[in-house]
Amino acid sequence: MIRSEPAERAAKSRPRSAIQLYTLRNIEESLPETIRRVAKAGFEGVEFAGAFLEADPHAVRRALEETGVEPVAAHVDLRTLESDLESVVDRCRHVGCDHLVIPHLGAGYFRTTTHVDALATRLDGLASRIAGHGLRLSYHTSKDPFLPLLDRFGLGVPANLPSPSIVWEQVAEAIDLTVRGTDRTLEATGFGRLVSRTDDLTFEVDVGWVSAGGYDPVDAFELLGDRLSLIHVADVARTRRFPPAFRSVPPGEGILDLERVLRASHETGVDWLVFEDDHPSDPEAAVYRGLATLDRTD
Repeated sequence: MIRSEPAERAAKSRPRSAIQLYTLRNIEESLPETIRRVAKAGFEGVEFAGAFLEADPHAVRRALEETGVEPVAAHVDLRTLESDLESVVDRCRHVGCDHLVIPHLGAGYFRTTTHVDALATRLDGLASRIAGHGLRLSYHTSKDPFLPLLDRFGLGVPANLPSPSIVWEQVAEAIDLTVRGTDRTLEATGFGRLVSRTDDLTFEVDVGWVSAGGYDPVDAFELLGDRLSLIHVADVARTRRFPPAFRSVPPGEGILDLERVLRASHETGVDWLVFEDDHPSDPEAAVYRGLATLDRTD
């Protein structure tokens, strides 16, 4: 069947499909073999995780060239980026990857406005350094930046004192449960403050963890605008009310309104949707399920 011109335009504007390779970490094969596996399934791109820093970059590049799969981004932790940036950049350049993503930052970074402001300065400075090498930097959202900032509730001074992070994380969780249903806005969260205090940093929104934080991922898309770099299609299910606990589940089987998020993603202008299932029961099957998940709005 021949597509109409509007259908052709919609297809061209639709975000392309990638997979976060952390999903497949328990399959015993090399990174180049994994790239070939996801190419065979039909994915157009890959987002690298931990194995990327240990793999032979020449073999990785050959696998990418053979399959036509694009290296969308690489998740690299903040400490490694700050301590060994040149080595990471060289590896990325060799395989043709121009996007680095910080995968997780704990609740301690988002305890108060003081903590967030310090983080913003740190990340924007790092983003500027990375831009000097011709790459860009994003932060991948977790649940932690969507907890209340403790100084909004008169706890700024004690929360800034040296103390176990878990204590203040649970205090924030308790406050969050108390204020839910009142006027909660993304702008008032650590996430919102980090966005407002940075310029060069972009964001990979994990829609599952935004939902776990009690917010609408579509609102996060709108807040970020053109600073939304990637959409991470993942999902979680609640396992405990307090202290709140969640576990990763296949997208569409948890708390996420998957269809609504996928529809909204097509209006954002992002180039890639990145599928992830942190704990798939069958990683080999997850590759095909992931592609089917991203195609639900076709």
